[in-house]
Amino acid sequence: MATLAHPVIGQVVGQASEDITQFLGIKYGSLKDRFAEAQLVHYNGKGLVATRYGPQVISPPVGVDLELGFIQATLPKTDFPGTSDSEGLHLNISVPKQAESITGDEAFPVLVFIHGGGFAIGGNWWPQYNTAKLVKLSQNVGKPIIAVNINYRLGAPGFLTSAELRASGYKPNNGLRDQRLALSWVKNYIKGFGGDPDNVTVAGESAGGVSAGYLLLDEKPVPRRLICLGGTPPLMGQLPLSVADGVAQGVLASLGHAGISSEDVTKTLLHTPVEDFWTRIPPGFPIFPVIDGEIIPNEITLASLADQSPSMFPGAKHVESIFVVNSKLDASIMAYSGLLQRKKGIAASFRDSLAKTLDGYPAATTAILEHYRLEKDSVAADNDDEALRSILLYINDVAFSVPAVELAAHFPNKSYVLAFNELNPWDGLFQGEASHILDVAFLFQNFNGQLSPEQQKVAVQFGTDVISFVSGEEVWPAFNRTEHAMAVYEKGSRKIVEPPSEEETGRNPFVFSVTAGPDAPSKDLLFKAFGDFMAGH
Repeated sequence: MATLAHPVIGQVVGQASEDITQFLGIKYGSLKDRFAEAQLVHYNGKGLVATRYGPQVISPPVGVDLELGFIQATLPKTDFPGTSDSEGLHLNISVPKQAESITGDEAFPVLVFIHGGGFAIGGNWWPQYNTAKLVKLSQNVGKPIIAVNINYRLGAPGFLTSAELRASGYKPNNGLRDQRLALSWVKNYIKGFGGDPDNVTVAGESAGGVSAGYLLLDEKPVPRRLICLGGTPPLMGQLPLSVADGVAQGVLASLGHAGISSEDVTKTLLHTPVEDFWTRIPPGFPIFPVIDGEIIPNEITLASLADQSPSMFPGAKHVESIFVVNSKLDASIMAYSGLLQRKKGIAASFRDSLAKTLDGYPAATTAILEHYRLEKDSVAADNDDEALRSILLYINDVAFSVPAVELAAHFPNKSYVLAFNELNPWDGLFQGEASHILDVAFLFQNFNGQLSPEQQKVAVQFGTDVISFVSGEEVWPAFNRTEHAMAVYEKGSRKIVEPPSEEETGRNPFVFSVTAGPDAPSKDLLFKAFGDFMAGH
């Protein structure tokens, strides 16, 4: 146990180990009910005990095992902390030993992490997200930081909206609002833990990386820096309200309430048993962020990333630098999002879907199929496993790699790009690939005991680079201030390449070439082809 005298909260009791103190389950937001807008927690100075993880928000209890399955390795887990629709908005703080001796205006840089999980699963108690070892590394390299790991509402309570809910005063995008409220808590209270409230970096992975990108839409100067790992907008997309209202009708039907009166919709959703949200709503339902005119004012596209006008991204003027990480096969996660179940004859399905979306661009359609070896007479066409991998490579290019490059290339301040090419060493579907979430597994140092010495070295290098970025240092030459200088993690080492050739980075510029010229399809149309195929169109 360890005790910290917080000037506002009072005596805060945490867990001490390995020169790190962790304060767990600190509530940052209060909820009137599961769909209400959260309110910032205030304190009476009587202190609190923060030695146990708080409950996760409404989401499947098996989510932690699902994600460890995607990583293809496991870690020891604490006891399941339970699920709550009222007490799930809390955060964990990892504090270095030096914080105990901070005086006056001294303070450490702060890293706030937003977990991924497709806006459907996730929890800050998950062992793969434990920030203690990263903070310990920051001490070891002489650049101590404080790390904060947050929960936010997921699934229906986080992102479901309908005309009835809105008429009852319930705003859309609760999950994104929760994230911003957590940042407000950090702004108000982190100084008492030794953190600098004016030196905050927000990092997110996958859907969390998309969420970090959405902070560029916010006028408030909360994050000084952003890190997007394995996901940037427009990944996951943003639903127009009309589409979201249709999704809500589907949700009601899946819950057994099809056709209920509009007067009963809100009451029904407020009183649905929590387990019904993950046992009765199909996992592929598109319960995603919506274009609400406030949190997300307008649709974000690849074209808008390439423009990045101040009116579209007002928060960019406050963010001094961004750090974008793209894994060589981030799209591996899409195999688990329905494609494995559709693997039989998947090449033909992809050809049909692509032709429909790219109707009017036959030359581009042919070029895409040839490039990804998916034309009718290709080897992949007769091998479902090879075809699936080829489709994942297409998805990786248009949905992960190109958005990362567009965001970094056109960001008004400094940007840094990292190509993560380390290979997954563990048995499973994507062993030998730089698969999705592997970057986070390396970053937080929690799997180091299961890595080879060479990969342990890369994990430490990755963590050190992120710590340096959080500390405000230039980790390598900026992508958008050079000829697209890029760091590549591969085969146990880090190298800086400029310009980023395909041979050195493993990133093929095909999408940029096939969309060049006045008669070519746009990058957004190729992105739409990915979405259409995933939706089964």
